Amino acid sequence: MKMKNRILLYVMAVLVPVFSSCSDYLDKRPDDQLDIQTAFENSNNLRRWLAYIYTGIPSCYQDSNWDVIADDMCTPPQWSSASNSVSLYLTGNWTATEGSIINYWTELSKRIRQAYVFIDNAHPLEDVTQSEIDMMKAECRFFIAYYHSLLVMCYGSVPLIERAAPSTQDEDTFLKQRPFNDIVDWCSNQLYDVANDLPVSWPSANDYGRATSLWALAMRARLLTFAASPLVNGNPDLAGIVNCDGQAIFKTEYDAGKWKAAADANKLLIDTAEENGFELYEERNASGDIDPYMSLLGSLMLNQSEGNMESIMVRTEDGDNTSGYFDSHSAPRSMGGGNAPGAIGVTQRLVDAFFMKNGKVAIYGYLKDGSPDINTDSGYRETGYSESDWEEETGYFYNDPDGKEGDTRNVITEAGTFMMYCNREPRFYLSVIYNDSFHWGKTHQGSTETNPGPKYVDFFMQGQDGLPDTDYPGFGYLMKKKIAPDYSGSSAGNYAHRHGIVYRLAEAYLSYSECLYEYSISKGEFAANENDIYEYLNRVRRRAGIPEYGSAELQKPSQEDLRELIHRERQVELCCEAGIRWNDLRRWKEAKDVLDGPYFGMNLEAKKANSGERPTEADKNAFFTRTNTPNLRQDRVFMSYWWPIPQDDIDRNPNLRQLPDWQ
Repeated sequence: MKMKNRILLYVMAVLVPVFSSCSDYLDKRPDDQLDIQTAFENSNNLRRWLAYIYTGIPSCYQDSNWDVIADDMCTPPQWSSASNSVSLYLTGNWTATEGSIINYWTELSKRIRQAYVFIDNAHPLEDVTQSEIDMMKAECRFFIAYYHSLLVMCYGSVPLIERAAPSTQDEDTFLKQRPFNDIVDWCSNQLYDVANDLPVSWPSANDYGRATSLWALAMRARLLTFAASPLVNGNPDLAGIVNCDGQAIFKTEYDAGKWKAAADANKLLIDTAEENGFELYEERNASGDIDPYMSLLGSLMLNQSEGNMESIMVRTEDGDNTSGYFDSHSAPRSMGGGNAPGAIGVTQRLVDAFFMKNGKVAIYGYLKDGSPDINTDSGYRETGYSESDWEEETGYFYNDPDGKEGDTRNVITEAGTFMMYCNREPRFYLSVIYNDSFHWGKTHQGSTETNPGPKYVDFFMQGQDGLPDTDYPGFGYLMKKKIAPDYSGSSAGNYAHRHGIVYRLAEAYLSYSECLYEYSISKGEFAANENDIYEYLNRVRRRAGIPEYGSAELQKPSQEDLRELIHRERQVELCCEAGIRWNDLRRWKEAKDVLDGPYFGMNLEAKKANSGERPTEADKNAFFTRTNTPNLRQDRVFMSYWWPIPQDDIDRNPNLRQLPDWQ
């Protein structure tokens, strides 16, 4: 029997509902194998087939390996036994024969072919109308183009899958790699077309998380932004890479028009989203001004039904235990709950990237010895401690030892805080847990109900949350971004539900600003487009609670400096969000320079004089000093701008050609 007559229905017991936790048809489990006729004659199985195709959307929580191999996040080296693929990449020992960190090549290809099967075979049933079938087929068309987009951005040189899985006799069994721009153009056209067939939003709350026209426009904008960037636009290093027919995969000539196409795609997304009520999520403080702390928190924690119209594409499958994994593994270890190892952290480089409260850059970069190049004009210091509490008018009370819900003013940093962490922008305090900072959900060793003890994280050697345990904050920081602020150890296994945000409007604003800037600079049209470039960059800064460029508080930078500032804005606004930083470093062709070399962090081997008490200034002086200890935190080793095609596929398909870095 030919393969097309016995295609497996890849929906196993691990399938989690992707449309809504309330969708009855996703709560049942089908047989492991169903032939096509059986699958498409039953409405439950029909919908399960479609649900499986959705499971290829990258997880915003579990697929965090992208962030670990960039310079956003970290996990302890001791986790290598559980995350061996990440460890192999970080240490430069990755090969095409290893299992993949993110196995797009195999998994997305499956879903692409299953989408074609659905389009070829789905038809109206007694309880499924023709209009419903047409909409489901449009969703499949979206995923075919979207998954091709992920593949081409990841591997660079990929085939175009144009139909369901063939029989072994069919001529397209051994597909050939197509030129990069051909795949990009095909995906762009498909996403643009299907955007006209998908709704902007679904009328039923049970359908939240299904593909929309904005999903299509967002993924098209992201793809075209990638395709316009230096990695694949005028990169001479890609010359000579050909497919099995000797056809060049990449063009090496620079084309400014690609930046224009990307800018237009981002602007189309922005205009369409705003016309339909999408906007940056904002909350106001008691004075009526933007409360950046609550606004930033809500932009990541809330769903559309809760008023967050910033989220454009979400992965509903990331709710509950998936996002809860992040909560428990990012919380200080002493919070307990049976699943709080306190090991998912952020790097010193991310800490250094955040702006000051005055909107200025704190650290320009690093000197040859790894020490920071400090912007002395910003007010940033790495010596001393604050003399008083710093309060803000905000409803965000999780940094305040005396804070409670409903307060209108709250402490952001207490007296005695290391100056590195003082007067930083709000995004910093929503993203980073640093040593000796207040943590409202933490318990203290030996605490009782009447004497809870101090709720301050303790990353010192032999401290509650530090070494020598194998779960510790590798750079001296734990992750705070994307973590439910009210998580406590007692809530392990009963996590607050929230969705993974694949794409939000802030990314579109920053991408449009970047693309328009690059096009304008290359064509000598900066003056003509300057207002738009700054407008969308400043919208993000305004919500973040820092001065806008060109305001009374902060002058506009030079044209040359603006590129780096746009890049930095993306780094801090979109940090730790499902690999955006990794792809940015790749497409800017900066990954090798940024990722190679030693990584510094705080001194995790520093001890307190009295282990059960708050640290003295001498204790803190020992901890808060930059050190490079590769045995405690893995230095990154950059390997390639492209992912390797699995060697098994190279061996099976004589038409495939591995990229040079992996041969």
